[in-house]
Amino acid sequence: MTQALQQAGIAYREGEPLSRHTTMGVGGAAAVMAFPRSPEELRATLEIRADLQAPHRVLGGGSNLVVADEGLDELVVNTESMRAVTIGEDGRVTAEGGANLIRTVLQTTRAGWRGLESAVGIPGSIGGAAVMNAGAYGFSISDVMTEITVYDEDGQRTEPPEGWRFRYRGSSIPEGAAVASLTAQLERGDTEDLAEETRAIGNRRRATQPGGRNAGCVFKNPPEGHAGRTIDALGLKGRRRGKAVVSPRHANFVVNEGGATAADVLGLIEEVRERVRAATGVELELEVKVWGPRS
Repeated sequence: MTQALQQAGIAYREGEPLSRHTTMGVGGAAAVMAFPRSPEELRATLEIRADLQAPHRVLGGGSNLVVADEGLDELVVNTESMRAVTIGEDGRVTAEGGANLIRTVLQTTRAGWRGLESAVGIPGSIGGAAVMNAGAYGFSISDVMTEITVYDEDGQRTEPPEGWRFRYRGSSIPEGAAVASLTAQLERGDTEDLAEETRAIGNRRRATQPGGRNAGCVFKNPPEGHAGRTIDALGLKGRRRGKAVVSPRHANFVVNEGGATAADVLGLIEEVRERVRAATGVELELEVKVWGPRS
């Protein structure tokens, strides 16, 4: 694998700790981590993977992810170097899959384009946001998406006949596929109004959500109710395991206070899930992704 990546001119590292590339800050090493710098290099990386039949995962901003302490004996394709964003005069915005979502929001609003401002506080990459259909305050990124380029695990551009389907915090884009780019159609807005709106949304997030190392909301909201309120009602704020703690600010967040292991984080998540199940009969569904060794 490393020889093939080197011959293709694609940057890589061996034994790269995944804790360095996730917002939760836990997880063991990837056997090999590749860093394609463009959609073309992304495609080439996946083609190399297919030729060698190597197991792999695709990593965006690592903001919605917990990686097991054992790490992964796999190729991890990290899109963080694919960050180009272009804004057309008609409000058509195209961002590569690794572009930072928050920076893209600020770039578009400062240019006077409306449509992404509700996502200003959501960490992670454009590609990850598409796969998870990220959003907040009634907004989802699929609301403004007009085109998306996805490569399958073999590096071939792919799209089902019915098109990609997006749902609450999810999509039909399969694991192992990679978002090369996303295009959104925005509307003209006043830059001062947009600046004020993004400031207000940012302040609201900071007031209600924890800082520090976390992976965002742990659980999806159940069909009726809110996961955070349910967990809070059971008195689980501040519950801890090792250096992982249920945030005292927002009960649907688990925070790494520094030095937490993935075992700490995952053990605490499962404890919360079991407590909610026992008390209410509600089966909370994970919003975060968990990567561990394949069986």
